[in-house]
Amino acid sequence: MFMLRAFVIAAAIAALTVSCGGGSSSANNNTSGMSAVMSTGVITGFGSIFVNGIHFQTSGATIHKNGQVVDQSQLAVGEVARIKGQANESDETGNADEVDVDESVVGPISGIDTTNGLVTVLAQTVKINAGTSFSEDIQPADITGLKVGDIIRVDGMYDSAGMIVATRIEHGSASAPFQVVGTVSGLNSASHTFMINALIVDYTSATLTGFASGGPSNGDTVEVQGTSFNATVKTLTATTVERIQSDEEEAGDGTDIEREGLITRFASATDFDVTGKPVTTTSSTVYKNGSASDLALNVKVEVEGMLNSSNVLVASVVRFEHNGSVELQSQVTAVNASAGTLTLLGVSITVNSMTRFEDDSASQIQSFSLSNVGVGDTVKVRGYENPAGSGMVVATLLEREPPSTTVIVQGPFMAATSPDFMVLGITIDASSAIISNGDESTMTLAEFLTKAVGHSVKVEGTLSGTVLTASRIRIDDESGDED
Repeated sequence: MFMLRAFVIAAAIAALTVSCGGGSSSANNNTSGMSAVMSTGVITGFGSIFVNGIHFQTSGATIHKNGQVVDQSQLAVGEVARIKGQANESDETGNADEVDVDESVVGPISGIDTTNGLVTVLAQTVKINAGTSFSEDIQPADITGLKVGDIIRVDGMYDSAGMIVATRIEHGSASAPFQVVGTVSGLNSASHTFMINALIVDYTSATLTGFASGGPSNGDTVEVQGTSFNATVKTLTATTVERIQSDEEEAGDGTDIEREGLITRFASATDFDVTGKPVTTTSSTVYKNGSASDLALNVKVEVEGMLNSSNVLVASVVRFEHNGSVELQSQVTAVNASAGTLTLLGVSITVNSMTRFEDDSASQIQSFSLSNVGVGDTVKVRGYENPAGSGMVVATLLEREPPSTTVIVQGPFMAATSPDFMVLGITIDASSAIISNGDESTMTLAEFLTKAVGHSVKVEGTLSGTVLTASRIRIDDESGDED
């Protein structure tokens, strides 16, 4: 069965404003310009499905989620999919033959660290940041909307320390099996146990699938399911353990590979791992949104290329990805779907093939895109200023919210005349605000205007004409990027 690789669990890759149709073709019946592809990345939109900036038609595809055949309506933005099919890079279209989604971990929360944005599930550490999407029933839509004992379903990507950097979190059902996807280590074939990070897996009574030797080996990537977890000894009693095939096993010769994730090992710009798998670059490699000098441990990238004879991905393209340090929430004052732009609080925002689209309004449109956004809609945008200092924002996430008069602004502080200051050209009146440092200790307005210089700040308040009257202000340098 075509399964998602445990490591290849990545970030925000985009949906454009187009609406998708159906259709699929096989590897032996490519349409003009199509070539075989194995593409793994975050789902950024639907109609049919957007992954790694490619609009894949899925009407002829077989779709699996956690090993079960499902309809596309059971997938969600922020989940990570591995798609086997064909793609035309020139027009960013493709046909999916198989789509596979496997959640990184499903189970009860045993610990929450709100200061560092961490939760613990089945002895796995989950990092929550600006690139994490939440299901609608988690309110507030951040770590404070979770509590110990909640059963959650987490999609994400592994960093170099083995933490799961979450791309989506949903509430789970108490009747669903627990699940963890990861790499086998500490195998003890006599006691029928192995480890995935700090979790002990007891596979004594489990059904084993996909192991050529009949059982797991250290280094295997596996999906484990079970119904019994002992939190005291951090042991999951497995009912099934399935080995997940690697990209090279699934792809075959001549298949383009698109792999998205964090750099988990870095020796040099020509020798590094993405999601635990080796990558090399050449003098012909094209870099987007950065350069070779930006490659480093835990930087989020998408690499495209082909496997060489040593199963190393030779990257033809390396694209750097950002969750961004800018956040805006307010009502839309202008939108141009054909140009891929909208205006929020006077700020010009551009969406592109890396933007993730979500609709949390009452409409709940699955194939949501900029064409569904209207003037007056309340939207939340996360992104980054580009060019730096321009006051213009490239969106990595565009989320339509239920109507609200609450305005949120996060970005670089710019001094002005007290009690005002500016962020991205937006004038903020701080005279009535509760002001805190990153550690939540309060400070006076005068202290804030001095300490905020050179930092990012987050503001919540209401709009009065073109001025944001702040109720709360916090110095907040957390960008949400993994590096």
